Amino acid sequence: MRTSDGGELSPRLDEHDWQLLNLLAEDAGVGLPELAELSGLAEAEVTARVQALRESGVVTGIHARVDPKRLGLPMTAFFMVRVAQTSDAYEAIDQMIRDIDQVEEAHALSGQFDWIVKVRAANPDDLRDLLTHKLSLLPGFVRAETMVVMSTSCESINVEALLHPRHT
Repeated sequence: MRTSDGGELSPRLDEHDWQLLNLLAEDAGVGLPELAELSGLAEAEVTARVQALRESGVVTGIHARVDPKRLGLPMTAFFMVRVAQTSDAYEAIDQMIRDIDQVEEAHALSGQFDWIVKVRAANPDDLRDLLTHKLSLLPGFVRAETMVVMSTSCESINVEALLHPRHT
């Protein structure tokens, strides 16, 4: 069975799978023995479940959560980017955006803008340089609107919300 975008539907997950996903989302460095203890499952079962979650594509990797402020990048901003409406420009931007080190996320959009790009910067000058010396020089760039983040309330996958998915 496939989703509307052509991807595979997620496998049926039970309460133990959701619990393991939540524990891994909170601390990806937790070991299997600790996962077993926290979940109340045997270590062999935890191992099998985590492996099944990886094989099904539900878990695509285990990552460290890095604090950008501690790396000298305390500013977060979003660029709403408009590009020329040609497939060549769109593909070039798609590829080149990935090569800009300070880009943390980039998503193609529908609507007034074509891309939303999340970036990290050291200071306002660094942010300006990123826009004027990198993004604006991409082929097909038309314009960008910058939104600087003042504070962040939540910045992670909310596995708890996924526990109660809406069924359509």
